Formats: sequence, C-alpha cells, structure tokens
Amino acid sequence: MRLAALLSAAMLCAEQAPTWREVGPLFHRWCNECHRAGQVGPFDFTTYDGAAAYAPEIARDLNAGKMPPWHVKPGPVGYANSRRPPDEAIAKILHWINTGARPAASFVLPKRNPQWNLGRPDLIVSQPQEHTVSAEKTVDVVRFEIAGIQLGSGTEDRYLQAIEFRPSNRALLHHAVLRTGPTPIAAWAMCDTGLRLPTGTAWRLPRNQPLIVELHYFKRTIRPARDLTRIGLYFAKAIPARIASLLEIVKPELRIPAGANLHLEKTSYRMTDDVRLHAVLPVFQLLAADVRLRISGQQDYMLWAEPFEHHLMSSYQLAQALPLAKGSVIDAEAIFDNSAQNPFNPHKQLREVHFEENGLDETFRFWLTVSRPRL
Repeated sequence: MRLAALLSAAMLCAEQAPTWREVGPLFHRWCNECHRAGQVGPFDFTTYDGAAAYAPEIARDLNAGKMPPWHVKPGPVGYANSRRPPDEAIAKILHWINTGARPAASFVLPKRNPQWNLGRPDLIVSQPQEHTVSAEKTVDVVRFEIAGIQLGSGTEDRYLQAIEFRPSNRALLHHAVLRTGPTPIAAWAMCDTGLRLPTGTAWRLPRNQPLIVELHYFKRTIRPARDLTRIGLYFAKAIPARIASLLEIVKPELRIPAGANLHLEKTSYRMTDDVRLHAVLPVFQLLAADVRLRISGQQDYMLWAEPFEHHLMSSYQLAQALPLAKGSVIDAEAIFDNSAQNPFNPHKQLREVHFEENGLDETFRFWLTVSRPRL
C-alpha cells in the first residue's frame, strides 16, 4: 500500500465514519466499469449490498495494490483509461470498510448503461452463431465477415469513430482484431469497455469491402465453453482528417529456456513514415511477467506494465496522441517467467517455450493504434 494512502487513512480515522453516500460514487467511478452485470469483473458493486458483501476482499485487494488492475508504472506518457484511483479515494474506501461499511438511507448510484458502455451504437452486428471452445482446446480463433452492404459501405467509404465488443462470455473472449482485407485496423482486449478515437480520426471501411472479425478465445477451464459476441459500431459524423490502423511489433523467434524466471526478450521497430500513436495493446500469454515499450534513445519507458496479467489484458489509450517521426525506433521488451514459481505456468514438467498461440507456449506482440493523414 502506498505511503500517501496510509497517511491519508490515518487522518481519516479521526473523522466521522463515512457512509455509502460518500463512498458509493468512488465505486461508481473506479470499480463499476468492470464490476457490474455483463462486464469482466466477477462481482457487482453497483449497490450497497453488493459492495458491502465483499468488503473484506475489497480491503485486501486495495491494500495489496491488486485492484483496480492498473500496473503501469508512472512515465512520460499519460493514459486516458487509467484505472489507478487517487490515494485519497483508496483511503476513504478503506476507512469505510474499517469502520463497519455503513449504509446510507435512500441513496442509489446512477444507472450505467447495461448494454453499451459508449452509448447506443449506430449499428450492432453479431457473430453468425454461438461458438464452443471444446474441452480439448485452450486457444481458438474464429473469423467471420461483415459485408460492405451491411456496413453501408457498398458504394462509398465509411468511417468508424468507435467500437465496442460485447461477448456473452467475458471470461472466454481474450482479444479481437478487425481487418479490411489483409490490413489490421483495430484491436480490442477483454478488459476494454470500448475504444473511441479522437475527433477527426477514424477507421476507414473501404467501399465494397467486408470487415473481417477475428475472435481470439483463451479458455482457462478443462470444460467446453461457449460465446456469442456482438459488436457495436459507431460511425464518424464527418469525413475524418486522419485514418487509424494497427502497427504490429512482433518477435516470432522466441526461445524461453525451461526454468528461467527472468528471461528477457527484445525487438525493435523502425517507423517507415510519420504517424501519431493513440493506443497500445500488448498481447502475451501465461509466461509474460513484465512488458515495456520506449522510443529508442530515451531513458524512460512510454509503457511499462509490471506485473503483466494475461487474464486482465487491456489496451492502454494515450491521453494525448504521441507523434512518431519517420525513422524513429520503438524498442519492445518482455521478461518471461518459465519457472515452477510462476503460478500460471501450464507445464508441470518444465520445457523450453517458443512462439505459438496455443495457450501452452508464448507470444510476443504489441498492437499499436496509429493514425496518418487521410489521402
């Protein structure tokens, strides 16, 4: 627990014990994006009864720094979707729990949209049929197309400002990628509530081309599991000045020795043109413990996530777009734990691990959302 939060908590002890009226809005702001029906969080904290029932667990995870799950170290880049609460908010919630988790008569939190975090979409499309990941599989990839005529791009280009995925099984769908032809344009992960680009920037849906959807499943049980995903599409209100797409930094030649618990892998990517960086999505599996990105030559990392948690994967959306000039180099690093001390290691008999998206090996991939001027 951070020192500032502890000091704040100590000062609060002298104050009157807070009620749900004082702390409920803190849950609404910092917890309920995930902890409510239909989202990735396992418990619903949108009511006093829901939060109070798990008060000891909430206190434990707040004190341990496990929740809310945001393990990005402070650096030169700010993130618009940061889930790190202020120390004062953590202290007040802990004080509420430690003084009996008092209720508040007739106080109800504002309702969140139960269906779509970004508001009602302009178009809702669905996976053609429910998909089952069999008992024998851990990782599975499903692809389907959304026809241009359904997107309204049968005769002219259309532009997407935002997207939101709504899987029926939030624990099963690990991440997803959208493509137009062979070009990846957008990526989503299981803890993303929605992705919205800045005004004036959008994803292009080329005329008379389908939108290809790739759903990447990662099953964490030995039983079969099912999912039916819907996608909410939000169209730009005007033709944008900039077009967004995905840039991939990947290292397919991984070799992680058996038993290694601090194994470092690196790769680099040189920019071929001038772009603006809007978001980063690291895609790793069970052995990644620490992932980092920085502009070559700079001392500070623009993204340093440690510990990296595969089961809580999300995009990191920059508060301000970061210009990356042609010729600049992005250094990517990851530290892997292939030892018996890693509780997520799937191998009882330790073995060397390579790049393979099968749930038993590992990956090394960063998806960068970048934009360029519309031509």
